[in-house]
Amino acid sequence: MMVQAHWFREPRPIVRSMIGLIMIAAVLCLFLGPIGILYALGFEVLYLLTYLLTMALASLLDPDIY
Repeated sequence: MMVQAHWFREPRPIVRSMIGLIMIAAVLCLFLGPIGILYALGFEVLYLLTYLLTMALASLLDPDIY
């Protein structure tokens, strides 16, 4: 049963962000050309920085959980 539960865990944020980067880059590349990939990288960096800052704030507020 533990093996089956392992498959249903939520993916790590870096995995979600990489999947999002690929999807956003594909759509922006279709609409804007190669410059769309740079925009997607910018969105990716903003997302990861926001995630890291919120985790840092959460760990400061409640260090027992994070």
